[in-house]
Amino acid sequence: MKTPSTSPRLVPSQGFSLPEVTLALGIAAFGITTLLGLLPHGLNNIRKAGDVATSSRITQQILGRLDQSQATTVNAKQRFYFNAYAMPVDPAGRKKDDIAYVAEVAPLVSDLRLPGVKDSSQNDAFLRRVTVKLKQTPAADYVFDDANPSSYKLVSYVVAKTGK
Repeated sequence: MKTPSTSPRLVPSQGFSLPEVTLALGIAAFGITTLLGLLPHGLNNIRKAGDVATSSRITQQILGRLDQSQATTVNAKQRFYFNAYAMPVDPAGRKKDDIAYVAEVAPLVSDLRLPGVKDSSQNDAFLRRVTVKLKQTPAADYVFDDANPSSYKLVSYVVAKTGK
């Protein structure tokens, strides 16, 4: 009579092998490292996009104010102060610490000639050029004349005298 053998049976393993786990961890580590490396670049792009949007809103506010005022004889430089959300700030008021942008509007200049005018020495009487300088700085006394022109944004605009 034969007795049944009691030799241990091999149980099939139910998991991943060591090389498979090592490869999976390597791929995951590479992906995470790549994402973490791109994070500062993405944050920098978001910050720049916010600066561009805020600068555009500030410039639109100033130029809209000039368009609506019908002023064609501004003889002195005007300064405007804005917070980080493009809202006007009074430099003498209690929120003067909120200043994030300083804008300077140059006097209106009548130096525009329309094309097709026979007398090229005559400037157009109804058009004025205005220049807006905008700098992101908390310093209310920022001097644009002493600064490098590449350190601030410069916008040139034409104001038309319309109406009566």
